[in-house]
Amino acid sequence: MDVDELQHALGGVVLESAYLERVLRAAFSALIDSKYAAVVDSRLTSAHLIEDCERITRLRTDIPGTEKDRLLAALKACYQANSRRNRVIHTEGATRPGDVTVSLHGSGNSRNISVTVRTPGEVRQVASQVADAASELRAAMTAAFGPAWGLVEDRLRRELGRDIGADTL
Repeated sequence: MDVDELQHALGGVVLESAYLERVLRAAFSALIDSKYAAVVDSRLTSAHLIEDCERITRLRTDIPGTEKDRLLAALKACYQANSRRNRVIHTEGATRPGDVTVSLHGSGNSRNISVTVRTPGEVRQVASQVADAASELRAAMTAAFGPAWGLVEDRLRRELGRDIGADTL
């Protein structure tokens, strides 16, 4: 296996994951409909953002059924893509030139260890899945809230003239 090719493929997963996270943060603020959501979302992981967006979506009574179903389906796709992303990024065990990437799984008491092979092509598929999930969520949010939905998150940032993060409180 070409290590450079694998690193490039993993970089694609990281890049698309950053984009997904950005879309999730904007969706969270729009679903809460408050510029102050940006203060809270800076402390949440993608997994928590997905869960919270799903809960809020289910409880919002102003989102028509079709748009709500589309939004929930998009969030499910985000969950699945993020889960695959986590397995690729966090469980890759070792890479050796001319060898394959493996993930070792097993409990502390287990003597049986399964090995998962990941090729650069498989890693690129994960990057594509993450990108597609972000695009689905973006489209579903636009269908539910119109094209300005992504501006809610940036209101407070624009007013303060800086980014809002957990470390700035």
